[in-house]
Amino acid sequence: MQKTNTYTLTNCTILTVDGSDRFFPRGRMTIEGNQILRVGHEHEIPLAGEIVALDGGLVLPGLVNTHTHSHSSLFKNQADDLTLMDWLNKAMWPMEAHLNAQRAAAATALSCMEYIASGITTYCDQFYFAEAIAPVASKSGLRCMLGATIFEKPSVETEDSFAAAIAFVEHWLGREEETLVYPCLGPHAPYSVSAAQFVRAAEFCRKHDVLLHTHISETQDENDQILAKYGKTPTQWLESLGVLENHVLAAHSIHLDEADMRIYAKRNTHASYNPVSNLKLVSGRMPYRALREHGVQVSIGTDGAQSNNSMDLLRDLRTGALIQKLAENDATLFNAREMVRLATIEGAVALRLDGQIGSLEPGKRADYIVLDTKSPRLVPLHRESLSNLYSTVAYSACGADVRNMAVNGKWVMKDREILTMDCDSVRNDAQEASEYLVLHSARA
Repeated sequence: MQKTNTYTLTNCTILTVDGSDRFFPRGRMTIEGNQILRVGHEHEIPLAGEIVALDGGLVLPGLVNTHTHSHSSLFKNQADDLTLMDWLNKAMWPMEAHLNAQRAAAATALSCMEYIASGITTYCDQFYFAEAIAPVASKSGLRCMLGATIFEKPSVETEDSFAAAIAFVEHWLGREEETLVYPCLGPHAPYSVSAAQFVRAAEFCRKHDVLLHTHISETQDENDQILAKYGKTPTQWLESLGVLENHVLAAHSIHLDEADMRIYAKRNTHASYNPVSNLKLVSGRMPYRALREHGVQVSIGTDGAQSNNSMDLLRDLRTGALIQKLAENDATLFNAREMVRLATIEGAVALRLDGQIGSLEPGKRADYIVLDTKSPRLVPLHRESLSNLYSTVAYSACGADVRNMAVNGKWVMKDREILTMDCDSVRNDAQEASEYLVLHSARA
């Protein structure tokens, strides 16, 4: 019988982000296998197994990124300062036309490396070549909710993206405990997927109880297009098709009216806030306060590197909160506690993984990060103050302050050394793939 690995984190401060806001200024946490066995004050928790002294580090749940496109790391810094539709039609899609499975895998490896370095332990991805990139995600040691993208038109991957997406989900479904890859469907958006395809996708997701991840109302142009075509907003159109009766995660959710928000609340549609991408493309601002007042669940995502240039979720979190405060003229809106929860437990709720991750509690999976409290950004730190700890994470910390990471109880990064990837090879492969895409898209 294989021996279960047990270790205890000590000499640390622990911010659990649980429902009672428990925190332990001088804490310990014991991990047994892939689960948290005990968490509490150091005088309450006996040392067990290997002793891991964290030099005063701040331990918190791993960050959950609820919307990204991992292939897009190859397009970083290649198409800036454009409107969304010009950006898509003149830059992104011409480069994507030269992707293949190998280059998509190289891109995903680079994205995973950056997720790890930035403290993201779980991410929700959407793109094609899902069959090729899923093994890369699994090997990285991260949790990945992977939505195989569906487009109405043929993609660079296949003439029939719907069939490819279905085949991917059927191949990977049921192996989540082994692979940490959670397959789902990603019909791209109401302007790029027909009613018939959305209905088919919704029926499949309902039958197999998997997530449907899509973009909704990212721009006013999208809304105008759908209104002109169907006489309904994108949300109301999807509702009329029965799509929103599923477990749906809607990226962006910016240009929503009152009726749309009532539908979100009625259907428990989850909204992923992508503030930096939305700022850069001038897509608009998610109506965060109104959504929360309607009872809509909100999490946060980076979107892809092509529209963000960085996968630093902590940076995005701070930016996202500040623009909401300014827009609403309310400094009390979107407080530090709410910000930290948005990037942890609320992300887990959006992915229906909150029974496993998102907070540090006995019985949950050991997905956590450790912030380096010797970073000048995190000094001074008042360990006895819960509000100070939340503010430190929300307003002062950034991805560069993440020193250690574990997912499912296994170390993914220690002392800023990524343990699950050959980082030199990842960088070289991504550089080569990006140079190929840039060269060949320029020739088109």
